[in-house]
Amino acid sequence: MGKTKTGVARLGRGLSVTLLFLCLAPRALDAQAARARIASAQENFRKDPNGRILATVLQGSEFSVVSERGGWVQIELEGWVWGASLAETDRSGFDLSVSIPRGENLRSRPQGTIVARLRQGLLVDQVAASGSWIRVNRRGWVWKGSLAMIEGADSSPVAAGGTGPGTGSNGAGSEEADDALPFLSTPIPVAVHANPDGDTVAVFIPGSQARVLGRTGDWIQLRIDGWVYAPAVLDSAFDLLDTGDLSPAQLRSDPARYKGALIRWRVQFISLRRAEAARSDFEKGEPYLLTRGPAGDPGYVYLAVPEELLVAAEALQPLKYVTVVGRVRTGRSVLLGNPVIDLTDIEPAVASR
Repeated sequence: MGKTKTGVARLGRGLSVTLLFLCLAPRALDAQAARARIASAQENFRKDPNGRILATVLQGSEFSVVSERGGWVQIELEGWVWGASLAETDRSGFDLSVSIPRGENLRSRPQGTIVARLRQGLLVDQVAASGSWIRVNRRGWVWKGSLAMIEGADSSPVAAGGTGPGTGSNGAGSEEADDALPFLSTPIPVAVHANPDGDTVAVFIPGSQARVLGRTGDWIQLRIDGWVYAPAVLDSAFDLLDTGDLSPAQLRSDPARYKGALIRWRVQFISLRRAEAARSDFEKGEPYLLTRGPAGDPGYVYLAVPEELLVAAEALQPLKYVTVVGRVRTGRSVLLGNPVIDLTDIEPAVASR
């Protein structure tokens, strides 16, 4: 291409690419439909479309439909929880939170069928009580392709075999769900279209395999995972980030470049704090972890704590090490010049043998 750019050697290791091509747009949700069921083996229940995971709902579970946004559907998660697993709270206007470290089951009735697994820290509203059982609800979002609408006696999956961005901790599909999907191969080259009437975006060559997500008429929806060699692609690819080994020093040196990058660090927890008004990179009163690290970095890192992770954050022990996952809010805070990370997960410690 006749151009040399910084970072070519690093990018030359390869870029992980997932090609998604939709052979036909999923059937739109009927605005009058009141309920839907989970058609896939299981699906993540999220705070926002493709947002933080609050719970995992199981196949066959039925819920009220609230609204739709793009490929996502907002549902009303409701059921019964053992009262001892809940704690009173007034955070964000909710009544209760799931308080036990490994989460708790949501059941169709007291001691009934499990319909979902709630994560620790999930905020819910109390609807009713029966003995030691509490009926709770919470609104959240699931991937539309994993739902089957219930319309009288007729219900059909929105997307056959529906799995999509809503499945798995990263929105890329859980290993269990992937293992359940059939493979497709072809004896001849086949053009891959963005949609049935769209442009060709790739060629599926003989001997390749792809996961089958669903089928509508003569069209099959597939997912292909693969790699491309960075120096062989267009110039714009050189602006893509390799975030696998990002350090706090890199974030401080070029904060605009790394905004939104995913990190996974092992840090030393110091304290849980609330942001003061002077910290303009936070909302006033927003909880955050003050930490050192990762290992080898002499400075501090601030980890903004969402409501779903607050209980887990409160259980951390000062000066202990913990592995965290998050996205870069800013590589250099205005007040003290340290990275600010939006936490998406606090990984549990692995017990030593």
